[in-house]
Formats: sequence, structure tokens, C-alpha cells
Amino acid sequence: MENVIMNVIKYILQAYPYKDELSASRLTKMLYLTDWKAALEHDRQLTNTIWHFHHYGPYVDDFVRMAKDDPDITVINTTTVFGGNKQLFQLSNNASDKFTITPQLKEIVDFVINATKDKNYEDFIKLVYSTYPVLSSSKYSDLDLVKKAREYKAHRIAQ
Repeated sequence: MENVIMNVIKYILQAYPYKDELSASRLTKMLYLTDWKAALEHDRQLTNTIWHFHHYGPYVDDFVRMAKDDPDITVINTTTVFGGNKQLFQLSNNASDKFTITPQLKEIVDFVINATKDKNYEDFIKLVYSTYPVLSSSKYSDLDLVKKAREYKAHRIAQ
């Protein structure tokens, strides 16, 4: 599973049009949105991650660690416009031919990229917080995305 996750991370780093926006937070939440979209469309997540809804929304430190440990990914430490620390992730120039993703997975990730690429960080976070798993769960709880996708679809059909 880790290989699939890393291939998706590398694909996002390659395909996302605004490289200076790919912070740890945005990258992780894009993986969350990919898992959510996969749960909605295929009744399973891309990853086997247990997403936890804490004060920063859905976030998993393991993805950041995996990206940092990958020799094909460069981490750039910088500051935000507000003076805080920020880590940006970039795919090294020679890494674009070292990974593949399935057409089905590419379609999901492309959907997430297209849905988020034109959003500034504040609007991006609003989108993440507007997803059904976040809206229908208590802070500090685990988010079972497959269960939440089933609830969401059942609720939409009932309306």
C-alpha cells in the first residue's frame, strides 16, 4: 500500500500546476480528498489510512514522513506570509519516470487536482471541512470514509 501512496504523492507533485502551494497540509489533505472520492465512487479508500479529525482537520503525519524519506522528493523549508514555518514538497527532475498509477486512480487524483487547484489555501481548507465525513463527525474522532460514503449516498437517495 505504501508504494501506491508514494506513487500518488509523486503524481500530485508532478501534475499539480502550482508547485509553491504543495505544503505538507495541502498535500495530506489532497490525499484525504482522494480517499474520500475513492470511497464515494468505489466503496473503498485508496489507502488503508484511518483518518483522524483533529484541530487541523483530517491529517496524517505518516504521509509527510513517507514523502520526506523518499529520495525522489525534495523538501523545502520556508515561511508563510504570516511568518510561520512551512514545508514545500517537490518532485526531483529525474523522478517523473519512476512511478505509475492506474488509469482509474489517475482519474480520481485528476478530479481532486482540478477541484482544488484554483483555490487559495483558505478556500481549499473550507472545501475539506465541507466534506460529509468532517461535517458529520465530532472533532477528535476517526473518520471511516467508506462508512461515511455509504451514509452520504443513502441520505442523498432518500431525499
